[in-house]
Amino acid sequence: MAQEVGVRSIADLKKFGSDLKMLSEQLSNAFSAAERKMHAVCDGWNDQNNLKFMQDFTQSSRNICKIAEQMAEYSKYITQSCDILEMYQHNRLK
Repeated sequence: MAQEVGVRSIADLKKFGSDLKMLSEQLSNAFSAAERKMHAVCDGWNDQNNLKFMQDFTQSSRNICKIAEQMAEYSKYITQSCDILEMYQHNRLK
């Protein structure tokens, strides 16, 4: 089955899924922290350029968090697929 779906290395695929999950978490954490800091620092600063930046950054942060969620979901899919492939390989080798 592993060859049938074009997987060369289940271990490499599993590592990619793990790395994707870690990147997703790092992105979410980094942008959430940056957004909190931005609001704390810029609270009460009514400069138009700053307000525009805050709006743009907040929107971009939301988009990045959506991408991070998609990455986390795909990571789960990869893990489940690897588990199935490993079971198949294990049973096939018996």
